[in-house]
Amino acid sequence: MGRKEKVKKLKDHAFANLRLIEIEYKQIVKKTSQEPDSYNWGELLNDAELKGLYKVRKDRKYASLTVELYAIIEQLLKDIYHTFYDNAYGQTPDVNIILDLEDKLSHRVSFENNTKLLADLRCIIIHEDFSLKKARKSENINMNNRNLFKQLLKDAETYIKNIEVKS
Repeated sequence: MGRKEKVKKLKDHAFANLRLIEIEYKQIVKKTSQEPDSYNWGELLNDAELKGLYKVRKDRKYASLTVELYAIIEQLLKDIYHTFYDNAYGQTPDVNIILDLEDKLSHRVSFENNTKLLADLRCIIIHEDFSLKKARKSENINMNNRNLFKQLLKDAETYIKNIEVKS
């Protein structure tokens, strides 16, 4: 199997992972909508406690899914690197892995989309507070979690689609 075919197979695998995250995202939206739940949580928690629990968990879940988007792209690039160099990627200390891999692969692979926002959000989520809401505020993003994640998912898909092996 040639390198172009290997990269296509790796991209297809990354797309499959994106679809799973998209399904989970849609379940979060559906399960946290205003529809009443069939189970009577009021017996265990009062309304204020329940609302707080849902709010905290929902934000953390969006943060988790954002980190997973980053991880899918990072792993894809590591796998592409391995395809061309037949050895594992060695991380450069204090360097964004995706940006470093793009640089190391740039003479063999083209990248058309920027992952800076995703990388910045992931960094804030991991190293500060595990909260997409707080990461949004830190980056001055005037979008709610739902719309931001939807955009990040679309950006990740576009990024993967635009990866092309140079001739």
